[in-house]
Amino acid sequence: MKKLLTTITFAIIVVSSRAANFTNSVSADSFVRSNAPTLNYGAAGALAVSGPNSVNGFGVTNGAFDSFIRFNVAAMMTNFNSTFGSNNWAISSAKLRVTEVGAPAQTLFDRGGGAFEIRWLANDNWTEGTGNPGTPATSGIVFTNEITLLNAAMDKTLGVFTNAGADGALSFSFALPAEFISDVKAGGEVGFFLTAIDPGIGFTFDSRNFNTTNARPFLEISALPRPGIVSASLSGTNFILSATNGAAGGIYFTLASTILSLPLNQWTPVATNVLNAGGNFTIIVTNAVDASAPPEKFFILQTQ
Repeated sequence: MKKLLTTITFAIIVVSSRAANFTNSVSADSFVRSNAPTLNYGAAGALAVSGPNSVNGFGVTNGAFDSFIRFNVAAMMTNFNSTFGSNNWAISSAKLRVTEVGAPAQTLFDRGGGAFEIRWLANDNWTEGTGNPGTPATSGIVFTNEITLLNAAMDKTLGVFTNAGADGALSFSFALPAEFISDVKAGGEVGFFLTAIDPGIGFTFDSRNFNTTNARPFLEISALPRPGIVSASLSGTNFILSATNGAAGGIYFTLASTILSLPLNQWTPVATNVLNAGGNFTIIVTNAVDASAPPEKFFILQTQ
């Protein structure tokens, strides 16, 4: 969560209005199988998310498949800090891009469309491994590791999605829970877990070991500069705040306090605005001035 502080007497802050996108390449990935719970497939050319009832092209059930994917976002941090200034930016969107294989030739992989979930993982402590469908390995991540890697209290869902069941590129736009955002902005490894919801889904897509680079998974992050205060004024008892770098659909809160040192969770929300369009915007705090209140009042512009 990001914030800017102002008072009735304030400093004007101007920030660039440019937006930026960065595409992160996958650093590790692997699928795991319930029917081979101690075997690793980290060097396979594909990943898979399958339900327990899914079947391959011959109608054979191969059991449930889950996939783990990890990205290193250090280069993204450097890029955004260079573009906007150190930590002077906020993540506006995140999406996973993959290339689906609708009818995989390898009989280990199932087929069919359906719903699946993507979660951000709090625990990135897993090893890709060197196994493949023809020669599985016993080192690296395996299905039995899920019991220690997954944590329902800490992992966060990023959404429920549906595959196409056909060849082609797919893009899945993520929700942006605070824990996921903090992990991305830490500039290290960011991991995801993909698991079936529909028991008949057989979703296969190219992995980082696939020989066509642009068909591999990518994590695309978009960032905007933090909002800047342009002006503040009084109109009767109303406080009018003009700002720039607003994001369309963004939620902006105005908090107020007569004590600057008060903890943020004790400041009073006085206005909430959802922007219809990006760019410059105005927030009007009605009845902000009270003759019976202390003469000095502070405001925070906070975005979610």
